[in-house]
Amino acid sequence: MIEIGAIERLSLGDHACVVFEDDETRTRTLAAYIQAGLRRRHRILYFGGEPGEVEAALAGQGTDPRSALAAGQLRMATVESTYLAAGHFDPLASIEGWRAASAEALAAGYRGLRAVGDMSWGATAVPGADQLPWYEANVNRVFADGYAMGLCLYDRRLFSDADLRRVCWAHPVTVDDDTDPQAVPLLRAVRTTRPAGIRFEGEADLSNRQAMRAILDHLVEDMPGTGEPLVVDISGLRFVDGATIRMLIDAAARAADRLRVVGCSPHMQRLLAFNGADATTGLIVEPACPHTRP
Repeated sequence: MIEIGAIERLSLGDHACVVFEDDETRTRTLAAYIQAGLRRRHRILYFGGEPGEVEAALAGQGTDPRSALAAGQLRMATVESTYLAAGHFDPLASIEGWRAASAEALAAGYRGLRAVGDMSWGATAVPGADQLPWYEANVNRVFADGYAMGLCLYDRRLFSDADLRRVCWAHPVTVDDDTDPQAVPLLRAVRTTRPAGIRFEGEADLSNRQAMRAILDHLVEDMPGTGEPLVVDISGLRFVDGATIRMLIDAAARAADRLRVVGCSPHMQRLLAFNGADATTGLIVEPACPHTRP
């Protein structure tokens, strides 16, 4: 069974895929996530089944949601009025909707936006559902701003193993029955302004590669032009595989400005050099500070 501690370790900027196998786990996970948001003064948006079911789930876990609903801190809507409001799934519209909702939550005085979606609709013949992995990867660009976080609930009983792999790889972290709660989040991406760029923490590998790729592919697009090189800080990464290293080099090759990859351990410097970093125009590789843990 999923450890609730793993859910409680999530914070603003995180985007987690929760794969559950029974209704009890779904209920406990949903309640723990919403309860944490109420405590931390986040605005919480739930998109999924009937709102009454969620209210009953919260009440069963010891939380009365009525005051939060009345105050607007907790909002609940059906899939038909959100993801599928156009009669089909439009991933670009959904991503822009999260941007707007994040800005609205901050303007209303909340510390951030906490979103949770029951993605069971993705297992049906809904037009556009095949774009779900692309959406899950690219919505990370919104969460990387650090003002919003997302929890996506996937029922293993509804999705094929192949479909689950595709959506899991699009999330920085996946939580299931086998997840060590101390390893959550596995990967975190945080956009920085001084210097302009992105900072990665945790581990980057096959399990979250598509999430990281979407952020790197749009790094220049998502950052305001400063005239200075964009910085990718990897000093907080404990592990990086070879494919991730090649993604960094590809990002540098696409960047309009020079790209600085900073915080590189000796091992990462060797991997970058082996994969052609030295021959990549505009790529600057800087070692980690001697006192910075690789």
